[in-house]
Amino acid sequence: MEVHHHPDLHHKKKNFKEYFLEFLMIFLAVTLGFIAENLRERIHNRNETADNILSMVADLKSDSAMFSSILAANEYSVRMTDTLIDMLGNKSSNTGHIYFLARNITAVADWIKPDTRTFEQMKTTGSFQLIKSKSVLDSITAYYQSLKWFDFGNNLETQRVDEVINSNGTLFNGNVFKKMLSFGFGNAEHNTLKFIEPDGNPPLMTDDAALINIVIVRYHYFEIVIRENNGTTALEIERCNRLIKLLNKEYNLN
Repeated sequence: MEVHHHPDLHHKKKNFKEYFLEFLMIFLAVTLGFIAENLRERIHNRNETADNILSMVADLKSDSAMFSSILAANEYSVRMTDTLIDMLGNKSSNTGHIYFLARNITAVADWIKPDTRTFEQMKTTGSFQLIKSKSVLDSITAYYQSLKWFDFGNNLETQRVDEVINSNGTLFNGNVFKKMLSFGFGNAEHNTLKFIEPDGNPPLMTDDAALINIVIVRYHYFEIVIRENNGTTALEIERCNRLIKLLNKEYNLN
């Protein structure tokens, strides 16, 4: 009978060196995988931070331009208010110019509207954790915290504008106001509705000293609010430009 020989089922026993090499290969594979994943995450975080900072700088540049534009418009409004108060107080006969000032002052005055989109998005996504510099974080926080003042300033300005508009109805003829409106935009001082000074000197609705005084007082309070907002706006321009400079330097954006 033919005899079949079965292969030896017992493998040669590995020595210590072979086990060590297998362990070393597994360890290196796991370590390299961890390093690669960590590197990918760092690159992703760096790119995300760079994108956020670029977006924030764009917001800040928009804020700076907006602050400067509104500051110029509101300073013009203050100058007109000063003139109007003096003319009403002195009972000027140049009522055409008085009408123009009274109608144009509230059309010119504007409200501060900062762009906080990127800041709010970074808060929502937790992206501020990726910014390692404490001085940068502190500067960003300080700037956007300071903008909250304008919530109060804008509300108070709205209140004063409403009071002025309501008192204007006692002193100025609405039909004259209507004829003063020019279609389209294009005031030489800023981008607002344009009003044209009426021909001649249309009469005021009353010469009652008490009613005229109410109008003067309301314009005075309006002017104080605008002046205060202007002072804060001027400071905000400086804060905004300092933050732009800091971010440009920190992230080599120039």
